[in-house]
Amino acid sequence: MISWLDWLTTIDYRACTSPRAWCTLLMLCALGCMDGPLHALKRANPVFHKQRAADRALGPTYSDRMAELKLLDDRIAGMTPQAQSQWVAVLSKLIEKEPSAEMRAHAALVISRVNLPEAQQSLNLASTDEIEKVRIAACKAWRKQPEDAARTMLLNLARSDDSVHVRQAAIESLASFDSPDTRAAMVELLDDRSPAIQLRTALALQEITGRNYGGDFEAWKKFIGGEDVPEPPSSTARLIDAIPLIR
Repeated sequence: MISWLDWLTTIDYRACTSPRAWCTLLMLCALGCMDGPLHALKRANPVFHKQRAADRALGPTYSDRMAELKLLDDRIAGMTPQAQSQWVAVLSKLIEKEPSAEMRAHAALVISRVNLPEAQQSLNLASTDEIEKVRIAACKAWRKQPEDAARTMLLNLARSDDSVHVRQAAIESLASFDSPDTRAAMVELLDDRSPAIQLRTALALQEITGRNYGGDFEAWKKFIGGEDVPEPPSSTARLIDAIPLIR
């Protein structure tokens, strides 16, 4: 039996001159593609179910394992400390040895539900993962951990990680740990050569202080240094001031 992919190679595309012909062809491609815009229709394909059963005969599939992680994410916070510790050990081994970066990242987020020393050790491991996605997940997870350990790791990632995206995630999470050390580090980051880091730092300072100096980094530095810097008028106020008075 010829597959739909083999069938596509037999088509003379030069003969598809009408819009209707092209629409029909594109719809057939979408229906046949497992990852196309109508990929959910694969569940109606008996070949898909046969292949899935064969995969499961070899062990849990990726989707099965991800579903288990999501279930654990919902339940682990309500478990006893002993059960949590056991699961953290399992998740830590997953972060260390699992080839799928997506699963390692999700494991880090599950661990964030637990406030145990073992959880912080596992997040230290995720924070040094070779894949950016996992380190970003670790930054999000640290936001839910005790202050001292979380702030130390996040400051390190914000200052020195190779990825701008990881540094942004670390700065965003640092906004949950206001301290003199955090503010001093953010003043340094306002001078970073990356505009993305500078802007993310200004947004974090806005969350910490409740002030809004926008992209005026010098104003932020003066305020953090102790000066009472007036905030600029809001965009709404500037708009109202720009409207001529009706007399």
